[in-house]
Amino acid sequence: MSLYQPFYNGKIGVVDLTTLSSYTLDLSADLCRDHIGGASLNARVLSEYESDSLVFGTGPLTGSLAPASALLVGTFRSPRWDHLCHVPFMLRSGPELKFSGIDCLVVRGAAKEPCALSVSRGRVRVVPLPDSPGKPVYELMQMLRQGAPGFRASIVTGPAADRNCPHASASIGGHGSPDRVGLAARMAAKNLKALLLNGVGGLPFREDHPALSKATEKRLKDSGALSNKGFLPVVRTLDDGAEAAKVVRGRLGRNRACYHCPCPCMTWAAPGKTGTGKESILLMDHAGLAALSRKSEDALPLLKRCLELGIDPLAAAQALREDRPLREALDALEALAAAGTPIDDEDYPSAPGIETRDYRILGGGITPLSTGRAWAERAASALILGICPVFMQIAARLDRSDLLRFLSPDMEEVKSLAVRLDGQVEMLLEGKIPEAGV
Repeated sequence: MSLYQPFYNGKIGVVDLTTLSSYTLDLSADLCRDHIGGASLNARVLSEYESDSLVFGTGPLTGSLAPASALLVGTFRSPRWDHLCHVPFMLRSGPELKFSGIDCLVVRGAAKEPCALSVSRGRVRVVPLPDSPGKPVYELMQMLRQGAPGFRASIVTGPAADRNCPHASASIGGHGSPDRVGLAARMAAKNLKALLLNGVGGLPFREDHPALSKATEKRLKDSGALSNKGFLPVVRTLDDGAEAAKVVRGRLGRNRACYHCPCPCMTWAAPGKTGTGKESILLMDHAGLAALSRKSEDALPLLKRCLELGIDPLAAAQALREDRPLREALDALEALAAAGTPIDDEDYPSAPGIETRDYRILGGGITPLSTGRAWAERAASALILGICPVFMQIAARLDRSDLLRFLSPDMEEVKSLAVRLDGQVEMLLEGKIPEAGV
């Protein structure tokens, strides 16, 4: 696959849930050259299938030694808006799909009974989950570990999706996700409860990647971009982030980073009393916690319940009234998860200083550390290349040519890639499915 040979397996997995069958196709080198990868390549692959299909795909840098190369992107036509949306999934989601031997997974049709998809060693297997509907996400995760052991990353849905709640949110292993645009609803319509990923291999990246990785990290460190680590420095940059910082004071544990990320922006926290233990939750949705913190000092237990129900914390915050006792607030979340409390789409999702359509196209939940077109272009580039979009904003001094150099050591080729990337960003932000052959 020429330039892209070290970065892709060259395989697309296709599963038809209606017939419970699966197979693999070759990933065309021409597609990789023209569409680069990630959300852009997903959109092109989707053009070959039914409009209600889902595509989960990786970028060329996913799983590489480039910083924060963690990304998996779910691409679909949103059931709420008539355009494509692309939801980023971080932690280890992307590398586990790519290292399973598949670069891109297409999900067609709908199963008669709830199920999960297990991807490992270049194969896709359908796992029946007849007793899963209505179970809180953490109970579902326990069921999956017992019934389909060995997976290293997962994307799951909860009771909110089972109940057709428009504000259901797909979750990365029970930790939440930037899905605010209906991916969970699209999964529920297919009776797909979970995607289980087990990467047991790897890819032979170029020999200069370790040195290039160290040099890139040193540049970031010298610039001061890596000086503030953890959830708090990021959440404090948001409107009312100071309130969120107060809510988590004294309850924070260790930080956590995505795959190969030098600057963790997530932190474990105990929603109850100070300390750690089984109650701990991973704080990764900066905007969601900030929104809940504006409504209640009980933001952490409310966030925990959102994760259990598989519901978007931002929608939950908008459904709550001020100064509501915790028990009443939890009851309001239950009502929202049962689709009983509508949220005005004109106000949701949105982010200050960012075009609402751009925000929705890119999943509706990427933490906004910048504004305007600069935010959209940087986030879209991340979703194409396979880099965490939050890191792309934290490392704002990192020029994209620094990332493109991981694809080619030739600077002329890097310039050509930059031009191609610009074109794919523009196409991505149009929110359209490219025509087959384009």
